[in-house]
Amino acid sequence: MKGFKNIFLKLMVLVLVSTTILNLTGCKKDTSKLPTNDHIVMMTATNSNIGNYDPDDDYWEYSSWTVYYDGVVEYTANYNVSGLLADDMYDLTDENLKTLYTLLTEMDEFEDCEVTEEYGNSWYITYFDVKGNLVDSFTGDISGKDCLTDIQDILESSIK
Repeated sequence: MKGFKNIFLKLMVLVLVSTTILNLTGCKKDTSKLPTNDHIVMMTATNSNIGNYDPDDDYWEYSSWTVYYDGVVEYTANYNVSGLLADDMYDLTDENLKTLYTLLTEMDEFEDCEVTEEYGNSWYITYFDVKGNLVDSFTGDISGKDCLTDIQDILESSIK
């Protein structure tokens, strides 16, 4: 009887360990949602300063991002008098790249909206498929549009 208990206990432990391993591997979510990791433009975004300013003041004119499916980002920022302030390349984290792709493909906020403020920012965002075809675009104020402000947060937080 003792031998049966030992075999039974070993079998139960084996079943328990196997079940745990299967459950853990089954819980892994496929986060590789990106259709490619090639150096192909996924999106562009330009944030422009709008309003009437003194042309002699060195004010920020615009910032521009080009994001590729492989996570590479080209970033530029320009000022009125001093010109190009930033011209950088950097990589998004895998998490930010996947989040950005999800925001671009699943959001319904690409409807253009008029910028009604006399001063402020205006955004122009484009999203491309892996063949380089324009899928969607947005022009206007992103205030109150959660997905678009999330895109802004990812782009601006990644600047080094």
